[in-house]
Amino acid sequence: MKKSLLSVFLAAVLAVSSLASCTKKTDETDDTQVPDGTEQTDTIDPENRLSGEYSPNIPAADAKKFEGRTFSMLIGSTGQSIWAEEENGTTINDTVYRRNKLVEDHFDITLNIVKTGAAATGEGQQQATTQFRSLIESGDQTYNSFVHVQHTGMPQMILEKYFVDWNEIPYINLSDEWWYENITKDLCFGDKIYVMTGDYALYIDRIDCLLFNKDIFDELGLEYPYQDVLDGTWTWDKFTELVKLGADDLNGDGIMAYADDQWGLVGWAPELLYALLVSTGYSPLEKDEDNMPVLNQDVSMAHEQYQRVVDVFADRQSAWNETSNYMSQRETFTEGRAMFFDIFLGGVTGLAEVEFDFGILPYPKWDEDSEYQNRSSNMTALTYIPVTNPDLELTGAVLEELAYQSAKELTPVYFDTVLTVKSTRDVESEAMLPIIKNNARFLYDRFYPNVYNMVGSGTNTFTSSYQSSLSQYEADLEDMRELLLSEE
Repeated sequence: MKKSLLSVFLAAVLAVSSLASCTKKTDETDDTQVPDGTEQTDTIDPENRLSGEYSPNIPAADAKKFEGRTFSMLIGSTGQSIWAEEENGTTINDTVYRRNKLVEDHFDITLNIVKTGAAATGEGQQQATTQFRSLIESGDQTYNSFVHVQHTGMPQMILEKYFVDWNEIPYINLSDEWWYENITKDLCFGDKIYVMTGDYALYIDRIDCLLFNKDIFDELGLEYPYQDVLDGTWTWDKFTELVKLGADDLNGDGIMAYADDQWGLVGWAPELLYALLVSTGYSPLEKDEDNMPVLNQDVSMAHEQYQRVVDVFADRQSAWNETSNYMSQRETFTEGRAMFFDIFLGGVTGLAEVEFDFGILPYPKWDEDSEYQNRSSNMTALTYIPVTNPDLELTGAVLEELAYQSAKELTPVYFDTVLTVKSTRDVESEAMLPIIKNNARFLYDRFYPNVYNMVGSGTNTFTSSYQSSLSQYEADLEDMRELLLSEE
């Protein structure tokens, strides 16, 4: 996009923003700020900000100012659960439908949620990105927001200032629990927030977790790892030890065959390997004192983190990462031949046929002094506000209320749906879900060597690969910083 054209769009956005009665988000306090002379929607328990009927961030007087307006959202290749055309008797769909109807009635507006029809493939993702870019460049003001992946051209659109800074959007306080604030740690730099999402997008649905076969633990006389998770002692050392214990040459032929024997860990390589890497705490980028991106300079530590991932699979005796037949790794688990299984949390609901008991766990942390980090996949549904947005005040109110109502109803219903799958109803698994949700993290889309290739070869070449690419990384990062610092 030409800078002059973008400046026109941003000027329009700022004009809309300056007219809005705005609730500024803040990291220093959770106190809700509202314009003078207004009252909030109802009395909120400060210890439970979800106790009210409506969001505490939208004054009651403001709820009526949007009468007759239309809020439009365009969904790319992910985020389809945001919309439900009608009630159909399924729990999540009907909860989404009722939530959307509540928001429409509360503001007396129309929600116009449109799907691009883009497939959840690389080609489909690119088609959606191209469509978003085209709409903005043409000055189309139809849509208040886009929903899409965090990669496939979207980071570049952020750098080129195609989207509105969420600090300019009224009514939203990102420190509230119904917003995915960890996004700011991994995908946002400087003092700008160009991408965000909330509970309305069911982002937890695309977070990696581990399932474990309780029967295998029982046969080996092992304690389930639940207490370790709660105690903060669920570490990589314990996890990898269990992975080795969980493997078994079932037919006794001295050869570990994927189709015949029992494995300590299985999963789909494009998801499993990066989920493991994120759980080590590895990140390709760090931030300087101005919150700007810098390369992770601790090459020695990064090499060790890559080494641990490579080592899990190196001997081909205890862990298997499937690279060609997606269903085979799932079948290995459902047939009872895997101790641990990587899966999106949303995939648990598809395991109703499993006959043995299994539990849900977050990924382990690097050591006891670290934090749990569960990977948000590239298919997590994120929200972008185009600079062509015609009404930031309406946008803030609708997204805030959608997120709030979803935290009250949709997320608990989702948790309950996952936990009512046959063999997963236990108090311990229930306690794991908030840990998985609250510790979700992204792996930034660039600036790191390909762990997939290293696991395939069984050789950790991180240091040499990183050094050989360093000049390109530095050049790309300099371009990135210049765009972040450029004036609109």
